[in-house]
Amino acid sequence: MIIGLFLLFVLLVLVLAVPALRKPLETLSKPDQTQEAENLRLYQERLVDIETIKASGEVSEQEIAAMTLELDRELLVASVNNTRYSGGPGRLPKLMLSLFLLAVTVSVTFFLYQMWGAGNEVRATQLLEFSSQAELTPSEYDELDVRLASAVDKHPDNMDWAYLQGRLLESEGRYQEAATAYANLLAGLPPVQTADRAAIMTLMVQARFYANDQKASDELYETIQQALTMAPHQRKPLGLAGIMAYELGYYQEAINHWRKLWVQLPAGMEARSLENGIKRAAEQLAAQGIDADVEGNAENREKGEVDLSWMTPARIEVTVSLSDKTLAAVRPNDTVFVLARKLDGPPMPLAAQRLVASQLPITVVLDDSKAMVPGMTIGSVDDVTVTARVSRSGQPIAQSGDWQGQVFNVRTRGNEPLAIEISDRVQ
Repeated sequence: MIIGLFLLFVLLVLVLAVPALRKPLETLSKPDQTQEAENLRLYQERLVDIETIKASGEVSEQEIAAMTLELDRELLVASVNNTRYSGGPGRLPKLMLSLFLLAVTVSVTFFLYQMWGAGNEVRATQLLEFSSQAELTPSEYDELDVRLASAVDKHPDNMDWAYLQGRLLESEGRYQEAATAYANLLAGLPPVQTADRAAIMTLMVQARFYANDQKASDELYETIQQALTMAPHQRKPLGLAGIMAYELGYYQEAINHWRKLWVQLPAGMEARSLENGIKRAAEQLAAQGIDADVEGNAENREKGEVDLSWMTPARIEVTVSLSDKTLAAVRPNDTVFVLARKLDGPPMPLAAQRLVASQLPITVVLDDSKAMVPGMTIGSVDDVTVTARVSRSGQPIAQSGDWQGQVFNVRTRGNEPLAIEISDRVQ
């Protein structure tokens, strides 16, 4: 479309400017030629140019018709003033007229670009920017609805427009339409884009949930669980999965989902609200006389007891010191790491504290605030290995020549303060 408009612009420039800039000698070579004959010749030349552009397929039929109509109109106007052709005194007025028409052409080209090109998308973007700064008027919302729908129709492969349309519909409470928009968007996402698919799947389930008067169904619950397989630590699908499970009476599963979310949340209103939901689910289990732990496994506890000890904040207090041998071997500015790792888990620490040797002995606290990756905290596990290491390279991975001390099977909750002496040389 843009290429077509550019060709149209170039053609009209040639049509308007070239005749006015013809050299006088060119006109003097035809002293007997009338204006009518010259106009007819130029008309035929331009008509051939238009046919050439039409054959290229770069310009729509509507644009070709507009160009032909304009050419016919010029010929008609020229026929009214049938005078002798001259390149002398009349050249300046022609030049001024051509410049005027050139300016009109630029304006018309811009208008056509706005009408046939990206004008709709530009206006939609402007309205979206306005909505982020202030509340849109009802008429502006209606206009944005129409323009986003048009953008989605014109650019079906552009996922951004489809996403924005779904979000707008959802914000307006048109949940069923939003769910349809998300479903269409999901169908166009490649399977390899797991994070995007999980996010859109979650939005689709949420929209369908609200469209169904906030009533859960096994189908919706299965869909949100699919999203969790692709994004197991994402907060939104975890919270929504917990809601679905609770509404369906799967109280233990609700607790399992909400626990994974709860350990990621900082202390505050959201965490307290989630705690209340977890406790209500636990009360439902207790009322049913079900004896299960947070992973759904049977425990040797009294009937009706639900284990929520994991809701006690995870906290490990560690006092780190250097042995005399280590003190003599390290430098004051050597890096010291205090790390907590999952037993038999990945090398990525669940909590870490960085110090320098000159600070030892020192007491530090490892808790969820020391996590290196969201969702991977010491609060998400029951036992860890705590390591204190002097790193000569400044890297947390142990290397030959480092010094360290370790304590295994440390409970993340309710444990006594630890004391670690760094005394072993890494080989």
